[in-house]
Amino acid sequence: MRDIGINVSRDVIYGVDPFITCVKHTGFDAVFTYGNIPDYISHVAEKCAALGLRYEALHAPWDNINDLWSAGEPGDQVVRMLTESVDLAAAHGIPKIIVHISSKENCPHVTDAGLLNFDKIVNHAAQNNITVTVENQRKLGNIATILEIYPKESNVQFCWDNGHEACFSFGREYLPLFGDRCVLTHIHDNNCMYNVDEHLLPYDGQIDFRRVADLIHASNYKGTLMLETDLPHEGSEKYANLTLEQFVSKAYAAINRLRILSE
Repeated sequence: MRDIGINVSRDVIYGVDPFITCVKHTGFDAVFTYGNIPDYISHVAEKCAALGLRYEALHAPWDNINDLWSAGEPGDQVVRMLTESVDLAAAHGIPKIIVHISSKENCPHVTDAGLLNFDKIVNHAAQNNITVTVENQRKLGNIATILEIYPKESNVQFCWDNGHEACFSFGREYLPLFGDRCVLTHIHDNNCMYNVDEHLLPYDGQIDFRRVADLIHASNYKGTLMLETDLPHEGSEKYANLTLEQFVSKAYAAINRLRILSE
């Protein structure tokens, strides 16, 4: 059976080390984290190595990500931010980074300047044996353009986020389009309300996970089923009533159910 994983966040109420330890002991195979935070990434990498847990991906920041498509200093700042993610991944044995290439409704159209900016990131990643995965948000055109420009054999691939698809994409399904380029997943649930990205555990919202399983199976994706859920944190009521063991067990049961369905 395919591997399963879950996100790790610095603000998880249980503490990062107890959370990662429980994730490993419950049966997860992999994790990913967010942001360019060197000390945190180094700590998670050391913890994963000690436990035999795979640190599968680093989610790059998305601050001002629409500036990727701009010439001059705005675009240069995004290039620096994303190449820093590449460097941090390479330094800690993380094979993939996840990038957004647009944000919100009125993001820029594809531009020559943006394609040149993205190419700088891709080339730097290739030199460091890092795969750049583009994640579906609201817009199809920029992802389609990028995946058409860079061939399947390149270090540019696709990260499928089923939750974004349900609340951002008006029913558009991405795996039938890009399943042969999918090397990462973000699996979560929501109540299928436009622009309400809730990051619930699977089966806690309204997404049809039988359909999700069918899409995964039809795509022939064999990689990790990676949860991206809103972990219990200060100021959030989501799952706040659950102990560490209860939350991780609930998460494991949900993603394992999907794993079985998608085989």
